[in-house]
Amino acid sequence: MKISLLSVSLAIFLFLLIIGIFSCSRDSQFETGCPYPALAKLDSVQQIFYSPYLNKRYSETIDTVSFDDFRYHIEFEFEKIKKNNSSNEFSINPACAPEYDVLDISNISIILTAPYDGIQTGNDISYLFLLPDGKSINRFRDYQNMKQFMTLKLKEKPSKVSQLNTEMVIYMVNGERIKKPSISPSIRPD
Repeated sequence: MKISLLSVSLAIFLFLLIIGIFSCSRDSQFETGCPYPALAKLDSVQQIFYSPYLNKRYSETIDTVSFDDFRYHIEFEFEKIKKNNSSNEFSINPACAPEYDVLDISNISIILTAPYDGIQTGNDISYLFLLPDGKSINRFRDYQNMKQFMTLKLKEKPSKVSQLNTEMVIYMVNGERIKKPSISPSIRPD
């Protein structure tokens, strides 16, 4: 009887220990109230546009903007392949933007199509663009939580008023490329 009581007590202790270990895991998606990203592939780059947003419009090629206010915005279009992994695809938090786990992007480059501040045409200048977390777009490889819009900040001030003539090139896993040309407003170094 002593042995079976000891065995039962040990089994209960181990069961409670295992339950305790697994109950302490946390799911950040659950805490935010946002659904998991849906599996998707990139369909296209809808547009590239620039900040600042003034007088009810985004900056255009004819504008001149300060370096501190300048932002490079990209709008993607995704095609859902599969719904997300959560039981609820819809957000309970109104602040949640849809996220996509994009499977077919290999790399993103920004290529100069005209000289810019001493850098020659044809050079990849993606190292000059920073994501909100401070990482350069040329180092970005985490396509698991992509949103429809991506905002980049220019890393270095131009030495004089300059305009960016670029072509965004998105390299796909299958070898294809998606290209989107754009011309920025003139950027003042002040």
